[in-house]
Amino acid sequence: MPSAVSPGAGVTATGHGCDPQAPVQIAIGNVALGKTTAGADGAFEVPLATGAVDVGRHEVQAKCGRTLVAPLDVVLVGSIGAGTSTLTVILFFLVLGSWYYGHRLVSHLPARRGE
Repeated sequence: MPSAVSPGAGVTATGHGCDPQAPVQIAIGNVALGKTTAGADGAFEVPLATGAVDVGRHEVQAKCGRTLVAPLDVVLVGSIGAGTSTLTVILFFLVLGSWYYGHRLVSHLPARRGE
């Protein structure tokens, strides 16, 4: 399981140390996130949905006869997509082109003469 994920991201919790064939319940606090059955070797793997989990540091618990614990940080991730970058470049060239065209128009106007 990764140590940090964004809200709503899919995570797979894996572990070992359970009794063979024991039911495994995964939770953060009182929020149940998933359940499975441990294998013959006491290992388990269960996909989790983190949509109901708030941003912050949490303790993930796997209850399977004993309680196993692991930390999980749910973090906000921000990024600027490629579409935003493209739009910025297009706007830059539109402004630059407008300035150039406007400058050319002004430079060809007849000069004012004082009377």
